[in-house]
Amino acid sequence: MDKDKIINTLISGGILAFPTDTVFGLACIMDEKAIKKIYKAKGRDFNKPLPIMCNSLKMIKSIAKVNKNEKKLIDKFTPGPITIIFNKKDNLEEYVNNGLDTIGIRIPDDEFILDLIESINVPLMVTSANISNTGSLLKWEDVYESMKNRIDGIVCEDSKGNEASSIVDVRDEIKLLRQGPISINQIKEALK
Repeated sequence: MDKDKIINTLISGGILAFPTDTVFGLACIMDEKAIKKIYKAKGRDFNKPLPIMCNSLKMIKSIAKVNKNEKKLIDKFTPGPITIIFNKKDNLEEYVNNGLDTIGIRIPDDEFILDLIESINVPLMVTSANISNTGSLLKWEDVYESMKNRIDGIVCEDSKGNEASSIVDVRDEIKLLRQGPISINQIKEALK
């Protein structure tokens, strides 16, 4: 798919699979119908909010409250394979994160995605492009086989990484919610 087609698919409320710096992702804009389409495509539990991709600290601050520890992690590890849990700002629509007070955000180390976010000028909802409770996918052919009748398009390249991002919550204490390429020790070291 060319860039214009990708942008048009997303801004018209479509869902799209593309490779990232970690695993293959499934994306949409912050649109209630599009978000529901992702849940349906994956068979994902509606109680599990979708992660968000931004392309800058400024964009993160437009939807989340950033404390000093979170800022240290952003400075040290982004763009990169880390998803940080933030307290959301009040301006975020309830459907974006199922009415929770928190959101998970990452800045991917991927020029294509960063440029795409810059072009549409809004954060993207991005989760792994696989059926829920099955392993993450890395090759576009596998994503196509798994999701072909469930999505609106796919970028036919393989992922650059081979595991999903680390998920960390440092709002009160340091908690590693999912082990990924960045370890708890690296996180603790960055927060010293």
